Amino acid sequence: MKHIFIFLLLLLAFNFSQAQDDYHTNLQTTLQNDFSLPVGNWVLYNNETDILNTAISYGATSNITPVTDQPFSQKSILTVAQPGANPWNSGWNIRNQIAVQSGDVVLAVFYIRSVGGEGKVNFFIENSSTFDKEAIFTLPISEEWQRYYIPFQSSASYNPNSLVWGFHLGFQAQTIEVGGFTGINFQGNANLEDLPNEINNQFYGGWEPDAAWRATAADRIDQFRKADLTIEVKNTNGDPIENAAIEVEMQQHEFAFGTAVTANRFAGNNLHNVIYENKVINLDGEGHGFNWVVFENDMKWDGWEEEWFVNKTELVNAVQWLRNNDIKIRGHNLVWPGSDFLPDDIVNNLGNVPYMKNRINEHLEEIILYPGMQGEIEEWDVLNEIALTRTLENAFKLDPNYSTGRELYTEIFQKSKDLDPNIGLWLNDYVTLTLNNLPGNENYERLKQFTQEIADADVGLEGIGFQAHIGGFPNSILSVLDTYDDFYNSFGLKAKVTEFDLPSSMDQQLAADYLVDFMTATFSHESMDGFLFWNFWDGATWLNTGSNIFRLDWTMSQPGDAFVDLVFNQWWTDEVVVSDASGVAVPRVFKGLYEIRYTCDGQLITETVQISDPTTVTITCDNITTDVSELEKETIKVFPNPTNEILNIKRNTSIPAQIRIIDITGRVMLQETTKYDKLFLQVGDLNGLYFLEIKSEEERFFEKIIIK
Repeated sequence: MKHIFIFLLLLLAFNFSQAQDDYHTNLQTTLQNDFSLPVGNWVLYNNETDILNTAISYGATSNITPVTDQPFSQKSILTVAQPGANPWNSGWNIRNQIAVQSGDVVLAVFYIRSVGGEGKVNFFIENSSTFDKEAIFTLPISEEWQRYYIPFQSSASYNPNSLVWGFHLGFQAQTIEVGGFTGINFQGNANLEDLPNEINNQFYGGWEPDAAWRATAADRIDQFRKADLTIEVKNTNGDPIENAAIEVEMQQHEFAFGTAVTANRFAGNNLHNVIYENKVINLDGEGHGFNWVVFENDMKWDGWEEEWFVNKTELVNAVQWLRNNDIKIRGHNLVWPGSDFLPDDIVNNLGNVPYMKNRINEHLEEIILYPGMQGEIEEWDVLNEIALTRTLENAFKLDPNYSTGRELYTEIFQKSKDLDPNIGLWLNDYVTLTLNNLPGNENYERLKQFTQEIADADVGLEGIGFQAHIGGFPNSILSVLDTYDDFYNSFGLKAKVTEFDLPSSMDQQLAADYLVDFMTATFSHESMDGFLFWNFWDGATWLNTGSNIFRLDWTMSQPGDAFVDLVFNQWWTDEVVVSDASGVAVPRVFKGLYEIRYTCDGQLITETVQISDPTTVTITCDNITTDVSELEKETIKVFPNPTNEILNIKRNTSIPAQIRIIDITGRVMLQETTKYDKLFLQVGDLNGLYFLEIKSEEERFFEKIIIK
């Protein structure tokens, strides 16, 4: 009888603790009414009190207080006094109270906000033993309450207390408030796509259309990315000419707009792709393309020596094709000092400093001075990811001649500088923008420390490369600008975004919007001199299909449209100006390479000028056109010329026309009819001097072309 009484007391206590509260009842009703979902089982508890009281915190203080103005009635206030070396050094979590089976469809729900500024947390659901993740998101946290619905389908089975749900809080000193934290298991009674998915990743810092940073960025773009072009027009007597019409047409940005490429897709190589080549120089069908590239893998130490995708001759082919098309090249990279990225023989000789030094020096000499590449590489990532890949540092510091091991880094810079004093020498790392770390974070500060050591050694450090592999929750634009400010104020070095991409899971409209904001912030900053994608086509990409400029079928994505509009429309100068009574026109233009065109004595005159600072161009002509419409008429454009594979043709009409390529003896080597205003011809089978003829009812065009 005594045992029955105790059992009844325990049962009563159990039933009391499991009484479902209003928050859980209302949530259940919302999910049924708004999403037609079944009831489901509560994974944690069915009431706020048990969840918040059972959850544990570490590295942070935790207080539970009531709430009166939200769907939930209680919140945990979590305060982190100082950042940890890792996000998981501080946290808050709770374990599942019911079993979850492999394949179960589960929904996590919570509300969260920060106090006193922007916050940052990892939300995770993980195996308590292996730490394998069922879900993990790095969330930027604003001061406004945000609700999150995060669905997942369990990849394994979990007994009670074996699945941990919670937050990593150690990114920074911060106060985070959490309420309404719960989970529902729908088992096999719902499909994953039926569950709501509300992750609020569109609310990155600075997303608002009226955010203050936007006006500042516009002013800075005008200040740093434009220059005054003064055009003086006079006759041979030196008298000013009024109303002269002059076309000012940009040809190429001074700012680096580029992408990672794969060498095997260029002319003469094993996966040669003429469309790939053509898109590099002609992104928009108007002849506007990238002005910089970086090879994704072909110049990495192992890739170079083991010839992963191309041999050295093929790599030189790609380098020469790019340089022939006036595209500058970043070398990536000379030394990546982690064991996973070094040749095996170095990893097998980490205790042998003379051997390692000799191998490093031999590699630097070979790749920097390699015939066909020497003098063609504009800048090198001398060292890659030194803040977290530290194998060489740790190996060298065991030698009494190296107190920190990082003296090796200055030796590598000095050796590179000695081999070619004309190349730019850069550091490249990911602990800032890719990891979204902020000042105060241990890894962030370590990168600054190591950068300062190299800068102090005066061994030619020219710039900082910021990798930018952006996650599903995009970096705050405000924190991106703060990082640029911090590094520029600390070192006074120029910088590039070297490896930008967005995840495939990101909504296309959000991806386009974020790309515009990120690029605008980057283009506006005084220190920045470039922005490079980490691949541009889904057919040759590292990870993120769907978020590149071009899809697999070469149609342009929404981010691609946004990129082209920014770079070749909003940040591009192409206009006809008219001289005033003093014979002067002063357009303010984006910095870059220009063609200045005008008609003098019936002849079209073209002058090429690089505009990086205030520039004056003087035109002397007794009979210059004053007819603006004549210059505004778009003529036929043919590019590139010379070419080796593709010839692009841009017309100002879609009237059917006959296109012929004729050799110097008069033989027709290629002939076709087109009704399009844009087309490209594959001419790789030809070699030498030819003439391009285009004839229609309105056109008669004849121009010399060179195919080589």
